[in-house]
Amino acid sequence: MGAAGARRWGRDLVHSRRQAVARAAAVFGVAFIPAFAGTQASAADLPLKARPIAAPVANWTQFYVGGGLGFDFATGRSRLTPAGGGADLFNLDGLQGADLGLSAFAGFDVQVAPRVVVGGFVDYDWSRQRTTVSASSPFFFGQSLSATLPSLDQGWTIGGRAGFLVTPDVLLYGLAGYSEMRINNWNLNYAIFGGPSFTVQEPALTSHGYTVGAGAEYRLANNVSLRGEYRYVALGQHTTVDPLGAVWTTDLSQHVVRIGAAYRFGQFGGPATASAAPMLNPTWTGVYVGAGVGGDVITPHVAGSFAGVLDLNASGLGGADVGGTFTIGYDRQVAPKWVIGAFGLIDAGTNGGAKVKTSGAGVEISSDLAAVKWGWTVGGRVGYLVAPETLVYLLGGYSGTTAQSISYNFLGVPGTAPTREYHGATFGGGFERFFTDSISARAEYRVTHLGARDDLASDFMTSLSAGGTVHTLRGVLAYHLPAP
Repeated sequence: MGAAGARRWGRDLVHSRRQAVARAAAVFGVAFIPAFAGTQASAADLPLKARPIAAPVANWTQFYVGGGLGFDFATGRSRLTPAGGGADLFNLDGLQGADLGLSAFAGFDVQVAPRVVVGGFVDYDWSRQRTTVSASSPFFFGQSLSATLPSLDQGWTIGGRAGFLVTPDVLLYGLAGYSEMRINNWNLNYAIFGGPSFTVQEPALTSHGYTVGAGAEYRLANNVSLRGEYRYVALGQHTTVDPLGAVWTTDLSQHVVRIGAAYRFGQFGGPATASAAPMLNPTWTGVYVGAGVGGDVITPHVAGSFAGVLDLNASGLGGADVGGTFTIGYDRQVAPKWVIGAFGLIDAGTNGGAKVKTSGAGVEISSDLAAVKWGWTVGGRVGYLVAPETLVYLLGGYSGTTAQSISYNFLGVPGTAPTREYHGATFGGGFERFFTDSISARAEYRVTHLGARDDLASDFMTSLSAGGTVHTLRGVLAYHLPAP
């Protein structure tokens, strides 16, 4: 092969190699194009990974302090007997009293599992309970009897709680602990015209017992939570002997109902919870409707005369019951942090059949306890937005309340008090938080001061007047209608 042939062979070899490379590239290119296209299509279907999104993780391991308000009521039996035995000088069975109560508390929680929280707490409670009863009968030799009943003054509880997280923000829990309660001093005065008389007055005492209860706690903001709680305190039997020889025996239980707010130290769930929380876009301006449940307690003041045979006065012997509410209203956000509104509501109560029976000095009285049947309130509220979805508010209005019908038996003569509507001013406050763009939850306390009525006499009554105070606690779900 000459030089010219060698050059032609070299050029053919290079050309054939280039064709082979081209064919190989074409083959791999054809195979790669659909794979690449499939990869591109799959990538288009996937979310962009600008940053990782943390899963919802609740972290309830925190210390907290807080306060609350609500009502307390005591049940049980109080009796006064002679030291040597014999008939009771005074005996009261049933509800011993009910009124406003306040609490302060502190504690800690530890989240021991994704949905399980345990913790410890200490509570301080103060109550305005003060129940008095007096009866006089000029017909029965001018006898008179008056008594101030044992009632809660203040106390503390130390205990623990364990709960289940139904959502990262909502904890349902049970609690148990040990309580010491300071019981107000009580006294009894008995007198008979021209005959013997005596006064028994016992000092205040400290009673102790166990506490059990349950509640729900709900996160309102990163470091603020709201709770509703019921506690039953068994104080047991306590006996004291008066220097005059009379023996006073009490067997009391205390019922504590509270709504409260707690400040929790540290991140409530940390950045993970915050980044995973859905963004809400609530609108506070508009119409809403809602319904809720809770409790009522009524603290009445009653004065009556019965055919000139018996004059009776009682204060604080009220009833407690479960109640429901339907409400409708309109709110308007007038500034970035302020909301004002008007509302109307209807409350409905139940009657648990609570009764009271008292006897002494030959006089026996039994009666149903006053309880709310239904009522209405119209009013307004003003609130401050601690967060775009969380409102803290005060309210005021005017109310009408109808009590349950009351049956009684005085000195063996039965009767029924007429049903009347009482009117008065209502004040209160609460918290409300949206958990979707149109549904909110609120917890609310209201107190209504009912004016006295003196047109209640019936049957053999000469006169009867009554008034009082109603304390109301409610948890409400509200639906906010879309803006037109």
